[in-house]
Amino acid sequence: MRGPRTVKVAVRHVRGDAGRRGRRTATWAARDFQLVRPADGRERVELECPVCAAPVLAEVRDHARTRRVRAGWGAACLLALLLCAVSLACAVHEGNLPAGRSTPALFPLGVAAAAVCLVLALTAFTARRTHTGVTLLPDGPTPHRAHRVVRARG
Repeated sequence: MRGPRTVKVAVRHVRGDAGRRGRRTATWAARDFQLVRPADGRERVELECPVCAAPVLAEVRDHARTRRVRAGWGAACLLALLLCAVSLACAVHEGNLPAGRSTPALFPLGVAAAAVCLVLALTAFTARRTHTGVTLLPDGPTPHRAHRVVRARG
């Protein structure tokens, strides 16, 4: 078996929103868990919520699958950055052409495509960093709307 055998996650119980001067922040309580990854495939585990003591079902994937998913998100991030650079280069090229030779719609279209690709790259980068291989299962015994399984800090 190669790779880490454990993963540290936190079960969060979202208590609600606290609004102050036009800002809304979510308040929650968390409890950390050290989970053992299976040798291959996936495994269901039952965790306990720190606030309501309800059982929360989660699925733990093996290290190889988690590594492949993270690599896929990294590849998507790099592809989006490449497309961003290409569309920005096309926009600059169209903007520098003489007035009679350029199509007026291609410059704003290239800038818009570059902005969309940049947002996609940032989203893929965030997904890569936050993927732990542990997902919350929707078929738990209690409503799971108030619970989240996230990477533990520290």
